[in-house]
Amino acid sequence: MKMEWVARKNVDYDMVRDILKNSTLTNQFTNGGPVVQELENYIRNTFQIDEEKAVIVVSNGSVALHVLAQAISIVENIPISWATQSFTFPPSAQSTLSNARIIDIDEEGGLSLQDLEKQQRECGIDANGIIVTNIFGNCVDIDKYTSWANKDENNNNTPRFLIFDNAATSYTFYKGKNCLNYGNGSTLSFHHTKPFGFGEGGTIIVDKKYEGTIRCLNNFGIGLSPDTYWSRYGNNNKMSDVSAAFILQYLYQHFYEITERHQRLYHYFVNNIAQRNIQSFRLFPSFHNSIITPSCFSLLFHSPPTQELIEDLTRQGIICRQYYHPLRPTKTAMKFYFHILCLPCNMDMEEPHIDKILDIVLSHSP
Repeated sequence: MKMEWVARKNVDYDMVRDILKNSTLTNQFTNGGPVVQELENYIRNTFQIDEEKAVIVVSNGSVALHVLAQAISIVENIPISWATQSFTFPPSAQSTLSNARIIDIDEEGGLSLQDLEKQQRECGIDANGIIVTNIFGNCVDIDKYTSWANKDENNNNTPRFLIFDNAATSYTFYKGKNCLNYGNGSTLSFHHTKPFGFGEGGTIIVDKKYEGTIRCLNNFGIGLSPDTYWSRYGNNNKMSDVSAAFILQYLYQHFYEITERHQRLYHYFVNNIAQRNIQSFRLFPSFHNSIITPSCFSLLFHSPPTQELIEDLTRQGIICRQYYHPLRPTKTAMKFYFHILCLPCNMDMEEPHIDKILDIVLSHSP
């Protein structure tokens, strides 16, 4: 009963060929080809994106984050001092975000606004933009961060900006709405390791006022300014129709099966924790209120998981990971890192796999 980290994702080559038919007829396989447009429309409709948001697919989830942050600064015509959380993946502090201040997380697993305020007092420089990561398909208490960004609650009236990194949280709902719809913008990943991913790709979900700037930046910055042909802020972030076709064929076949399976497994896991009265760990915090599509089962142990437990899981064919290695060794992020164990949740799993995981974990509990 082996449990790999990533499910086996087969290719329907006949479907890929059919999806690429218009690209072949027009001989356009990139630069906003017909399949890229089809994927953007699919995401809007199937992932339930609000009408006031734009959907822009790009080559991967990392550049999605970088170009989104850059575009907000350009459109608003102000420098933005970004802060990101330490318990996340490196792209939120790289490239256009290389100057982002790295803040600790709170006990709910999201960026600590208390630590942000503390650092601002000590450093004397206000962050007017934050990047909050929804971890592993889980959802932070979004209202906490939208309140921070609300200008009416901003004492000095300086605009504040909010981005959600939803790389692994593409179909989890907060207050009846997909997490992708919150903030000035959010990003998701179609990396092969993600529930909806195939190969490589990313998407930006953003307020429409930023759409034109993002599309220019994705095309070397051409058309960004009437004064110059190109821009140093631009890059080639575009997705090809080939990548879009492989992502689409996977979504067309499996989207609803993925959401049903992942939610069913999650609720089975939660119910079994209660039924077995398990006290040795808890699941990573999540404030979703209806739909959750976890990318993995992230267990937070009261005591750090032992090497014996990890070796036992591995020996019995269960791949496990410890994510994320903090970007900076902040107190709460390091505590989470040393106490977390991430286990697979994917399309190759059924309820008996969860029974086996819990049996092994309990056999190592004090």
